[in-house]
Amino acid sequence: MRWEPFERLGERLRVTETSCCGEYEWVCQGGQYLVLRHGELGYEEAGRGTYRQARDLWDELVHRHDHCATTS
Repeated sequence: MRWEPFERLGERLRVTETSCCGEYEWVCQGGQYLVLRHGELGYEEAGRGTYRQARDLWDELVHRHDHCATTS
């Protein structure tokens, strides 16, 4: 998985889901979807693209994430 610095595109950012511990956020911005996390230098993003691309990444992260796996 590749995390990159988050690029705000001027569109309103809509967070629609947050992982159980708050580490990851499922976001829509200007018709694109992505996953955010807070890194050492600010927010980082992964999976920017269509709903399906980003949702597959989100599902994988939540499934693998220790905190979320124990509370699901």
